[in-house]
Amino acid sequence: MSNNVEAILNQLRGVIANGDSEGVGVWLTDLVNEPGKEAVNDAIRELGRIDANLIMYLTHFIAYNRAAATQYPLLEDLLFEQILASPDMLVEILSSSSDVNEIAYYVHCIEALAMESATLGLETKLAEVSDEGLLIAMLGAINKIGFCHNSQNLADYLYASNRDIIAAAIGALGSIGSHDAVQLLSDRMGTDSELDRLILDQFAGIQDQFCIEKLSETLASHITHVRNYGKAKLAEMGAKAIPVIIENLGSDDPDLVVHTLNVLGDIFDESAVKPIKNLLHNHPADANIRFAAYESLGRLPSQKVALALAEGLNDKDDNVRLAASRAINNNYSRMLGVGVKNLLRSAVFDSEKIIAAIVESESDNIFLDLLGEEEVRNALFTYIREQAHSDVVKFFNVILAKNDRGDLLSFIQPEQQPEKKAKILIYAIDDSRMVLNIYRSALHKLGYEFKLFEFPETALKNIEEDKPEFVFTDMNMPLISGIDLTRKIRETHSAEELPIVMVTTQSESDSKDDALAAGVSEVIGKPFGADALKQAIERNYKPT
Repeated sequence: MSNNVEAILNQLRGVIANGDSEGVGVWLTDLVNEPGKEAVNDAIRELGRIDANLIMYLTHFIAYNRAAATQYPLLEDLLFEQILASPDMLVEILSSSSDVNEIAYYVHCIEALAMESATLGLETKLAEVSDEGLLIAMLGAINKIGFCHNSQNLADYLYASNRDIIAAAIGALGSIGSHDAVQLLSDRMGTDSELDRLILDQFAGIQDQFCIEKLSETLASHITHVRNYGKAKLAEMGAKAIPVIIENLGSDDPDLVVHTLNVLGDIFDESAVKPIKNLLHNHPADANIRFAAYESLGRLPSQKVALALAEGLNDKDDNVRLAASRAINNNYSRMLGVGVKNLLRSAVFDSEKIIAAIVESESDNIFLDLLGEEEVRNALFTYIREQAHSDVVKFFNVILAKNDRGDLLSFIQPEQQPEKKAKILIYAIDDSRMVLNIYRSALHKLGYEFKLFEFPETALKNIEEDKPEFVFTDMNMPLISGIDLTRKIRETHSAEELPIVMVTTQSESDSKDDALAAGVSEVIGKPFGADALKQAIERNYKPT
């Protein structure tokens, strides 16, 4: 250690012994400005043996000389050693300080050392602080530690005027993760889509029973963005969510049941098959529930799906029959094939409707299995040739070619029809491919020109490039809901210029009111058929 450094160290000993905090700061500045890094480090090590009250001097010095702590990491190491030896002293200093820089550095120390014992001091200090940056830092420290004594101490910050403070409070309460903290977050939801997503991210990150229940509750929310994001989080969570959300299947709320079935299909886990089958065995009266149940079964992996074929393929609703056909097709087996053939041979069931369902749902496995049944095969070919949309015809052309049945291609080729006068162009947007198949069949029967979109963002792009005369959209879609889509379209196209009809299972008046406020021309319910679409078009489309 050089003589000059030794002299400075002796001076430091003296001013510390005399309690001269200003003098300590002056001599510490002189010390860190001395040349010879190793000598200065030796002096810093020596400082640690002087006085426990060094905490007070060092925190004040480093708070205003962060560069010195960067140049000499031993300074902060020494301070941290002192804090860990006397943690209560830092809390006392924090409670008595009113200097923003000092408090900010104290908070940094508490966070860096993950001092759970200091959180009560932080919670108490929060109420005294008005500086917004400091509030965010204090909430960030609690977030890092993941503990507080009373979550209610953070509640007011969920309703601050500064969004960054709100986000910091959400992060802190999510990190704490207690039932009280989660309930505070849940109570905050419903007024801001971005903040609601942050809160739901917290629930999805915690993933305890209580948080999964909170996510499950979003499926019954009347707020579209809450419901859609909750569905996405549950789907991401996977099989862990299933035991909680299947309880919803016993609800009297049909919308909740439908949204739950959608999520079960998205999770793609075989454990969901049995509760969905049990639901169907109870013969739900709502066609939307039956449709959603079969659609989910069609997306789930299972080799043991014993579907109630007579109730699915012979359902009174066209849409449900399509979904049931697809469910059977995706889990096709020899026994299911026997069941389908028996249905088609029986005089009790409407074979024409079953044929239509098989074709319109593009159920290729059923189709191929039925090629050996001459009478059924002829009925399939007749429907494809005379009633199916050209895309469906192309689909079955490909299926025959891939399976070495090119000898049958001529039987499904439609006769050349005279070109029809151009009709209005309609866009249909829905994230369910099954529903898009229903649109295709219905709009084809009505003779309209149309384009189908699974992704709203693609539809928005196409509207600018090839504007339609009419739009049908689903309400509940991930990322961009039907309401968000409508708002975006209304930025450039008025209701008179481009009517938008929203098609939804939702029965809540709130969702319908939100849709109409966004600029939707009309809201109609699912399930729908060609007649319902035709009537909606006639009510809302005014030719120019």
